[in-house]
Formats: sequence, C-alpha cells, structure tokens
Amino acid sequence: MKKLYRLFILVIFMLVLAGCDQLVNNEIHNKSYHVDIDISDFNELMPAIIEKVSPAVVGVTRYEGVGLTRKISSTGSGVIYKCIAYLNDNTTVDKCETTINNSNVVKYKYYVITNKHVVKTSNDIEVYLGDDDIDVTATVIARDSKVDLAVITFEYTKYIQPIEFPDNNYDLKRGNIVIAIGHPGYEYYGSATLGIVSYPKRYLSDDTDDDGINDWDAEYIQHDAAINPGNSGGALVNIEGKLVGINTLKLVSTDIDNIGFAIPYTVIQELLPSLEQGIVPNRPVLGLTASEVRQLIRFPKSELETEGFNIPEGLRYGLYITAVQEGIAKRHGIQPHDIIIKINDIEIKTSQVLRAELGKYIIGSGDEAILTVLRNGEEITITIVF
Repeated sequence: MKKLYRLFILVIFMLVLAGCDQLVNNEIHNKSYHVDIDISDFNELMPAIIEKVSPAVVGVTRYEGVGLTRKISSTGSGVIYKCIAYLNDNTTVDKCETTINNSNVVKYKYYVITNKHVVKTSNDIEVYLGDDDIDVTATVIARDSKVDLAVITFEYTKYIQPIEFPDNNYDLKRGNIVIAIGHPGYEYYGSATLGIVSYPKRYLSDDTDDDGINDWDAEYIQHDAAINPGNSGGALVNIEGKLVGINTLKLVSTDIDNIGFAIPYTVIQELLPSLEQGIVPNRPVLGLTASEVRQLIRFPKSELETEGFNIPEGLRYGLYITAVQEGIAKRHGIQPHDIIIKINDIEIKTSQVLRAELGKYIIGSGDEAILTVLRNGEEITITIVF
C-alpha cells in the first residue's frame, strides 16, 4: 500500500534592522502550506521519463586527421527530434511511429540538434547509439554560431523515438523540475541528473567566434541540474519528458556550484525550419548607439542634463539612444534621445536584453517586434518589420 506523506512547510520571515540594539518593526509572518506528495509515484515517474527519453539522446563524436592519423577530437551529445521513414517503393513517411511493424521500411533518417561548439567546423562526425553500442556516420546540415546550435542527420535501420517539444502554451517557471540527460564522456553514457529551473530567462553575453571578445547576447534557461563536459548538446527535459532546452554551458568557479544554462526550446523551434534546409538566418542589427538608463542615473541629474541626457523622474531602466546610424532603427523612425523601455512587453533592463530578443528575429521573415519608446516624456510604440 502506497504511503502518503503530508508535507508541512512553515516559512517564518523576521525583519531585523542590522546594527541596532533593538528589534525594529518586529513582525513575524507565518505561512503554512499543505502539499500532498505521493513519494512512491514520484519515485516511479523519474525512471519512466529517463527510460522514455534516453534513446533520443545520442553521443556526437568529432574527429580530426585522416587515415592512420584519424582520432577523436571531442565528444558531446545531441538530441533526435525528427524522423523520416524511407520505404522500398521510394516513398517516405513523416510519422515514423506508424511504420514500426512495416516490413517495407528500408531505413530511417534522423535529425539531431546539438551545439555548434560540439561539431565546430568539422565534417567528420559520428553519432554514437549507446543502446546498440554502434557508431554511425553523420552529416552536418547547418551550424549557427550565434546561438550555438547545429543540425546533423544520420540514417539507421532501427526505429528510435524522437523527443517531443512542449505544447505552444507551455510556460516554464522558476522551480519547475528538470532532468539533464547527456554523455559526459562515453564511459558515462546516458547520465541523468535532476534539478530545478533556477531562472527561466537569463541573458548572457558570449564569444561566438573564439576571438576572446563577447560579440553576441542570447537568452538561456538557468538550472541547477549537474552538467559536465560532454553534456553539451544534450537534453534538458521537464517531468513530462518533453524537451525544454539544449544544455550548452555552465559557470565554472571554485565559488560556484550547479549553475548551468540551456538554450530554450522556443528559440530552437524558431530556428529549426531554416537550419534543416542548411540556411543560417541573417539576424537584424538596429544600428544605434545607446547607454543603459540604470547606469546613467547613478550620476547627478545636473551632470546628466549638462551632457544632454533628459531622463524622466523615477525611470530606472531602458536604453537611452545617443546616436542613430543608417539601418533598421533609422528607417523605422527611432531618434536620438528616445528611450527604448520595452520590446514586446519585455522590459529592457540591460542592453543584453534588447540584443538577445532581436537575435530571435530573421531578416526577410516579415515578423514584427513592438518597441515601447519614451519620446519627450510621452510613451509611443514603434513596430519594427524584419
């Protein structure tokens, strides 16, 4: 008989003014939460998810050299997300799961998403299928350095269930349980670690051309599931076993533990149609010079006004435009002294946010972004068409 455990969490907050001899505003806030948790169900759920997802998480091996000098350069992970079945009458079937017992299947073609830094510039790539302990030659279709993604394909005679993406209305939240599955060295093939989403939308700068200078900003999921070298390109899944991100990097320091980052599934899904065709998207650059409001307001107002900055009272964030070059921004009417405060209702607290959000768009797509701008103290909206 399953045991039902009732979890009582008592949270007590005390407000104390440090450095004083007496307690100031001595308020104690008590909140009691009652959560019914069936431990045995949870214990059965985790292995089921891992068993379901693991076959779709493959090893990705990059080689260097030729002939007798050919050797493994590095190993990483990748995730099968799409399958096409080839039949002996020269037709294809997109829903491979319907062909499992079909004797007319000749082979399956699989599409794998991984990190660009896993394959780098090499065309000598193999996929390792741990369940069958076999290496299969793979072909790189596209590499996108800006978001560190690559799409590769391989063919195999056995059916492997591709991973699924969440529904369109899925909302990843801080505290959601996630599982990282990957291959930190093939001796640890299929490693799975459990964690939570520490922050669902974190903006980071990155050096995409390995010249030592950060040249791109992107959005990531921050989580605390343990990841290690070799996990790059591996899956980050939710408790439904659906792909919420591709693990790509972690912070390394003697003072930091378990701060890992994954490329969000929303970014991946936007790019896959182009990458599958071997097309790396051309991304927009607004063409402007700006300063962060949160940095400017550290200076006395009189100094700012002397330098020509006019920041509304109480404004704490945004990008103050100091110059506009020829390009997208000028064509859409953005002017010096405009303050961009939002893009699609996302507050522009740092320049990283604007660059990362713009990086999700593709030139020529016809997609639109809505900028909220303060101009002479009045709030206006500007629609940018890409």
